[in-house]
Amino acid sequence: MLLGHDLTRFAKSYDGLTLAGLALYSGAGVLLPLALYKWVLRSPWWLAIAAVCAAQCVVLGAGHVRLWRRGRRRQAVMLVCIGNWATFLFATFVLPDLLPVYVLAALLPVVIAAGPYGGWLPGATFALITAGYAVCVLALAALARFQNISHLSAHMPRWITSALLIPLVVLMAFFVVVIVWNNAAKLRTSRARLVTVADEERRRLERDLHDGAQQQLVALAVLIQLARRTENGRSEPLLTEATGLLETAIAEIRRLAHGIYPPLLVGGGLNEALPAVAAHAPIPVQLDLHGLHRYPAPVEAALYFCCSEALQNAAKHGGPDTTVTITAHADERMLTLTISDTGRGFDPAITGTGLTNMSDRLAAIGGQLVIDSAPGRG
Repeated sequence: MLLGHDLTRFAKSYDGLTLAGLALYSGAGVLLPLALYKWVLRSPWWLAIAAVCAAQCVVLGAGHVRLWRRGRRRQAVMLVCIGNWATFLFATFVLPDLLPVYVLAALLPVVIAAGPYGGWLPGATFALITAGYAVCVLALAALARFQNISHLSAHMPRWITSALLIPLVVLMAFFVVVIVWNNAAKLRTSRARLVTVADEERRRLERDLHDGAQQQLVALAVLIQLARRTENGRSEPLLTEATGLLETAIAEIRRLAHGIYPPLLVGGGLNEALPAVAAHAPIPVQLDLHGLHRYPAPVEAALYFCCSEALQNAAKHGGPDTTVTITAHADERMLTLTISDTGRGFDPAITGTGLTNMSDRLAAIGGQLVIDSAPGRG
């Protein structure tokens, strides 16, 4: 359990991953070529490799960090991928004998994107990163077939390839363990949250029924008994009061039933249910729902309650002048609902219960919650 805790914590540690990348490039990419230049062969190609890797360190340590801390996480990960692959393309052109090392090291951004950063990246971005890696590997293989223009291979110690490849294999295996363990931990936590939410919802319904409709029905039963024992001419007021109690109980039960599963969602789907929830929202809501159709009940329910939760969050935290726009885009493969607001914004790294529940609802139907926000930016 302690191992799992440490691995999960490392997997989520952005600073740890950045430092690991800087250590990899500064050690293997900068210091090693400089050492080979000094003690093996004074070739300017060693200096060129060191300079390119040093530039990659600057990209990783400055550009990536700035983008990440500004909330532009997708651009930050893409910057690391492009810089990483460009570095290995140049290294293959200069020293093709280390092709196995380059191919494995070029995979690191893909592994990291699949694991620690996976929660921040939409599926299309991860697919683009994977395709980029495939193109990079093909380009590396093509470059490795060219003539060795630097002539460094003849002077490079034979142990270099093994010395670089073994730590990379260990590092890759470590990241795979992190991903598997972290996903299993997320699954266990998500299941526990769903059970807790279901129990809390049942207790809330029991409390509402006990304090509301049940009390009305008990009082109704007492009035009916009194009316039966009262003379015909004097039972009219009791029956009138009983009718009022019955109407109140019916209204209370309808209110509870609407909260459980709104009738409009059953009859008309999202096209009818979302305008209704927008009309009852305490802040202005604009809708663009062109292209929506009927979907399986679990999908419609998850999207409906996520929209409802998002509107509540915007009204609660966005400020008095907040407006919300809900936009739907649907094609044959994917349905996307975009909920944007003009509120104060927040740090996506700090999520509350509402966002966690939304993520769990969408994950249960095979969907994904993508958050793009920052303090002061809606």
